Amino acid sequence: MFCREQVAQLRGIDDAVRQAGAHIAVVGNGTVEQARAFRDAEDVPFDLYVDPELAAYGAAGLRRGVRTALNLSTVRASARALRGGFRQTAVAGDPWQQGGAFVIARGGRVLFAYVSRAAGDHPEPGDLVESLTTAGGSAAAPTQVTRPAAFRAARR
Repeated sequence: MFCREQVAQLRGIDDAVRQAGAHIAVVGNGTVEQARAFRDAEDVPFDLYVDPELAAYGAAGLRRGVRTALNLSTVRASARALRGGFRQTAVAGDPWQQGGAFVIARGGRVLFAYVSRAAGDHPEPGDLVESLTTAGGSAAAPTQVTRPAAFRAARR
């Protein structure tokens, strides 16, 4: 449910991100087949990659564990997501792995980094856009995604 919620939030800023000369890429930790099913069900308009070995998650210092998935803040986030119309279906990928959000400029400079403290903890979408505009818009935005070898594309 939280992945659906975050994709909806990202969809809402996609035009602003593109106007800044950048693009959104999403990384999940399931299989390519699971990512394709998610992409099709949720109409994901962004590049979608998978990292089932969790290499990028570890390199980015993203949290993982039962306590990050089952706690009071997750209960509150679940209520928020449910009010927003997002529902949990079958779990795909590692249920204990938490995500984050990053804005990375040409040359690999990190303009924005958000490490989710718990399941359902997402940054404010406007903060992602602001990091692009504060950094100079298209001059700082990536022209292409350089993806780790562990990533697999879930293309149409």
